[in-house]
Amino acid sequence: MALKFTLLTSEQVDDNGLDVIRQYGRATAATDLAVLLGGKLTEYGHRNIEGDLNCFNWIASAGQDGLTVYNIDNALCVEGGDLRYFSARPVLAPEETAKITPTATKKGIKDIEIVEYGEYPQTVADKQTSQELEKLFRAQSLRKTGKSYTFDATRLDGYMEGFKPYNCPEFEYKGQKYICIHARDADHHHRYLSNGEYLEFPYFENYWVRVEPIEWLKDPSGTWVSKKCLFSGIRFDTRERYDGDFSRAFMKYYLDTYFARDMISSEHQTYMQGLKEKLSEISDLEKVKAAVKPARTPERTDTLARIMRVRKAKALLSKAAQKADREGDQEMLQEIVEMAKPYAARAAAIRNKFNLKRAERRARKNRE
Repeated sequence: MALKFTLLTSEQVDDNGLDVIRQYGRATAATDLAVLLGGKLTEYGHRNIEGDLNCFNWIASAGQDGLTVYNIDNALCVEGGDLRYFSARPVLAPEETAKITPTATKKGIKDIEIVEYGEYPQTVADKQTSQELEKLFRAQSLRKTGKSYTFDATRLDGYMEGFKPYNCPEFEYKGQKYICIHARDADHHHRYLSNGEYLEFPYFENYWVRVEPIEWLKDPSGTWVSKKCLFSGIRFDTRERYDGDFSRAFMKYYLDTYFARDMISSEHQTYMQGLKEKLSEISDLEKVKAAVKPARTPERTDTLARIMRVRKAKALLSKAAQKADREGDQEMLQEIVEMAKPYAARAAAIRNKFNLKRAERRARKNRE
């Protein structure tokens, strides 16, 4: 399901904004991944309501003179959209959250409702696990899940340079999933990971980051706000002036094109790929093999074969629909419904023809 993302606006974080932001505060922590990608933390140890270090993060609103807006230490400031060391805090609008079902729900600080949906690399692994992963990685013994995450390879100070996507593969180890990433060079030095480690230039070490469920602060309006800033290193916009139309910003493109795909679990991505292949396969009835018992006439054999094909198509569609329903994938469910319509019509036509033939045989037998 292709979700559409946005960022918080200035109105949503002011005193009359979202209830959940008023309760939680707009000071935002960054994941370890965001820090490793170049995300800048605030100086002087400023922290959010949960005691985590605050970070610079983008706002979707426009500032004066065509500049973009970012949040820092509970103040909104303006800057050029070509900076890459600000982090992003994804937001899902009510029309998007209505399409999905969270995988978990719990109460957070101040009894704020927190829901889990999707997953993303967030926390750096402990030292022992990192050493084990690095050893297996060098020996090429780690199993890839088949999923990867897309980041920007452009250096942080490449203000005039475009987006250079690079894929970071996901690995599985002892039931957990990780990515391996190298800390990006940054011109600021206030960079701490959640384990207290200070990132000091030059960065030679590989960091292993654990993939975890994304936690969203749930507002009564239906808006979900990511609890933390999830990534950095992406330009907000490539235009010279920002007019406040976030739909045209490069950050919007990245969120909807790459992040929306990357946040879906590898298991679900594998399933959806298999589902699409199955649906494609049954779209051509001739590709579905039918186990037909021998019959006395070619016409009866052909009729039975077509009945078997339709039944198999229906079984595959039903199984796919049940799985899509459990995953909350409304778009795929609608696609299945539309695909099932011609099979339902075909099944009815075959059934009517078969019943008619059977009635004719019975009538002929009675006359004899």
